[in-house]
Formats: sequence, structure tokens, C-alpha cells
Amino acid sequence: MFDVEEFQVRGLSGVVRKIRFGNRTVDYWAPQKPGGHLLIAHDGQNVLDKRNIGINPHQRATWELAQSAVRMAEKNSIIPPTVICIYHTPYSEDNLGRLKEYVPAQYMSTKEDWASPSYGLYTEKIESFLTSLTANSLIDQITDEIVPKISQQIGFSPEPNKTAILGASMGGLAAIYAVIRKPDHFHTSLSFSPHWVIGGNPLAEKMMRDFPEPGKHKLWMSRGTKGLDALYEESQDLADKLIESRGFRKKVDFQTRVLNRGAHSNATWARYVPEALDFWMKRGNK
Repeated sequence: MFDVEEFQVRGLSGVVRKIRFGNRTVDYWAPQKPGGHLLIAHDGQNVLDKRNIGINPHQRATWELAQSAVRMAEKNSIIPPTVICIYHTPYSEDNLGRLKEYVPAQYMSTKEDWASPSYGLYTEKIESFLTSLTANSLIDQITDEIVPKISQQIGFSPEPNKTAILGASMGGLAAIYAVIRKPDHFHTSLSFSPHWVIGGNPLAEKMMRDFPEPGKHKLWMSRGTKGLDALYEESQDLADKLIESRGFRKKVDFQTRVLNRGAHSNATWARYVPEALDFWMKRGNK
């Protein structure tokens, strides 16, 4: 681990630190005296540092995740969470890096598991990258290296029952998958616009079947009604039905939101963030 830079973000006290673990870039922010809550975000390049958003500077939209976390923590009378934002492999290094890292590997190991079309995620033949899916190793890196080293650096003791992982689109699938893979490290999945179409209804069925038991874990999902998000309706409705059939209680340990006219964009996902964080934090506030 080595430091890259520190920078300030409007609406946050202190600084955000940018660090690297080998080729993996991570931004993180922590309150002056961290509590036990930890929030981990996929697609970290979109979350805090607007310099990464490659459009007109006046139109750049991040998730404003840490700012919302501070507000929701105040609402729930808890110390704001430490926020760790993990970048995916740059496209310049591997144009399929993000896909490989975020595909829920144990459910997508054969060509037959993949639905068609690809919706722009890949143009290569599926067989060419099936043996190089890296979601499991990314989850291991998060739990075994990134979180422990940052925690040591800031004197932080994260509590698994107060740890959430968040993502959107393919990152939304990855956030659900992380809780399935390591339920002892992650308590809550906050999944924005999970990209069900890559595996269709069978993928939703498998992931909802294997999500950890209600009462011990929480799941928040969402989708919009415009563009790519409109394609998720059938599988999302199925996922909702299946998770509820397992005993997950709406607004207690499970919630799905449909945002009318919501699109597949950072700006739309930022609108969901406060509600999703509030859903997560309520259980930790005992």
C-alpha cells in the first residue's frame, strides 16, 4: 500500500485519501474518530473524486456517497461510517477488467449461464474470458488486504454486523455476490440497478437462493424505468418475490425501490443513496 494524494471534497470535513494496492486505486474517507460502521463501494472512481468523470466539469456527477453517509448517520444518531471506494481495473489495462471483476463468478462459469445480447459489456466470445473471471480474488483482496490495512492506518475497528457493500449495474451484482461469498465480513448489500440481464432470470434465482439468511443480513435493491434499467423489471420482480418468500421482511431486512423515470446513471443512483444508507444504518443503531 502506498499513498498517492490527499484531496478535499465539498461537504466533507478533513480529506479524502487516494492510495494504491499494487495497481488497484482506492479512495477513502473517515471521520476524525471512526466508529464501527464501514461502507465499501465498487466503481470507486465514480464515488468521491469528480476529476475522474470525463465530461464537462460543470456537469460531473459523483455519488456524493460520503456526504450522504454523514447526513444519514446524524439522522440515526451514530458516528458516520468510514467510506472505502475501490476502483475497478482501468479499461486501458484490460477492456474486460471490470466485467471479469464484477461478474458473480460461481454462477457464470459456463457459456450457457450467459444470456444474450451483451448490452455492450463485451464483444469477444464468452469462452475467451470464462477462465479469467476475478470476482472471487477481488473480494478476497477487499477483506484480506484493503480493509485491514486501511483500518490499521487510521486506528479503526470495523464491525462485520455494521459493514455494507454497495455498487451499481455490474457493481450491483458484485455487491450482492460479496455478501453471498463472505457473509461473515459483510452484513448488508446495497445494490443499485443490478445488471440481471447478463444472466437473466436464472441468475436472479441462484443469487436470491444463496443470499444469507434473513435476520442476520440485509438487502436493498433498486431499478429505474428508463433506458437500460427498464430491461431489469422482469428479473427484479422475480428477485423480490424469491427473497421475500425466504422470510425477508420488507423495509426491515429487504427493500426494493423503483424510481420512476430513473436512468442508468450516477445522477440517478445518487438520488437513491440517502434512502439506501438510512435502510442500512437503522439496524446498526441499537
